[in-house]
Amino acid sequence: MALAKIRSFIDNSLKTVSTPLDRTVNLEPEVGIRIVHSPNDKTLRVTVLGARHLPQNFGFTRVNSYVVKVKLIPGKDKFETTSKNESWPQWNEEFIFPLRKETKQKFGKSKVVEEEINGSRFIVATLYAVLEDKPLIATEKKDSEKNSPTKGGEPPKKAGKKKEGQSGSSENQESTKNKLLSQFFGKGPDKIAESAAAERRVYDKRRTVGATTIPLDSRNFVTKPPKSKHTGDVSTGDLWKPLRPIASGIIGADEKKESKKGQVEVSLCLAKGEKDEDSDGQLILSLNRLKCSLQTMHEHEGLKGQMYLKMSVVDGGRVTHFWKSDRFAPTVSTKFSPETARVVADNPYKGALNDVSFVVKFVSKNKMGKKTPVGHFVIGPDVGGTYGEQWRQALAKPGQQITKWQAFE
Repeated sequence: MALAKIRSFIDNSLKTVSTPLDRTVNLEPEVGIRIVHSPNDKTLRVTVLGARHLPQNFGFTRVNSYVVKVKLIPGKDKFETTSKNESWPQWNEEFIFPLRKETKQKFGKSKVVEEEINGSRFIVATLYAVLEDKPLIATEKKDSEKNSPTKGGEPPKKAGKKKEGQSGSSENQESTKNKLLSQFFGKGPDKIAESAAAERRVYDKRRTVGATTIPLDSRNFVTKPPKSKHTGDVSTGDLWKPLRPIASGIIGADEKKESKKGQVEVSLCLAKGEKDEDSDGQLILSLNRLKCSLQTMHEHEGLKGQMYLKMSVVDGGRVTHFWKSDRFAPTVSTKFSPETARVVADNPYKGALNDVSFVVKFVSKNKMGKKTPVGHFVIGPDVGGTYGEQWRQALAKPGQQITKWQAFE
């Protein structure tokens, strides 16, 4: 009798929890979005519901909080949620994108444009993890030992009292001046610099978990919102979308090879010369984007350093030109300007490029100046695989950009 009761209890418990378990079978990071289109108000209301299955740490650094940024594309409007320091954050924050916009024309006239909702427009939601900046336990102990008086050492000296009429009055005068300046002219220069530095530090601690794209197709708006102002309002319902690494959107991105160290999108072009197609030109290698998986970024965080990319021109075993990027924090996707992120190999005569090759390196450098090579690859005439294929295609098609994803080895 007791065994029968236990069996029935287990069966009933499994039935009651079967539905939520089915929703969370996929353990990829996800974000919940609800979009409501109101034709009467000419608005698009986007609600960030929450997120789940988020990474708890990046390398050896813990995640402090999470932030979601939503943007309407094409368009300039974008909004951010508040930060939540929960493993399964719930925001339920609503953002309104106006679809009726007024633009000023000449002679004081204004023009009202009503934007339509169709499949060519979409909402992009990007989730960021904000890392902690707390030092390790060992460093905290060292700092406490330095500050606390030791057995054989002397206790820290106390600051002497200020005499009346000395520096105290001057400090008070300066503080009152700063207060008056801040009242009339807003923040003082020191405050502005401090706020800018603090904002920069916050953005430096951000790591991109991933993004999701929701097309604004009319077929996606199939439900009625529970609390609607107008009868014509339509909603997508609660959508839980997986967070994917940010792609470049450039042709050839689907050809990228998965790499445990990361991959870059590079373009190779042989500029046409005035005299001959094979001479008096330049071979230009430009960098478009760096892309890493979430697991790869975790490994980069474990190196405890900042990353940078270096492209070099090697002619006859000697480096003639090179370009090096600024150091940046480990990230899923980083975009570069091809106009500046480039190296050029001269081609003064026929056969000059036979001994030339491009070397691309991915390096981590910590605060102590120690460099740790992450990966590299070579594009040249005597290289096989996709590296040599890009070289041959660029030489065969002068004046044409040959863009490919290349993986680090």
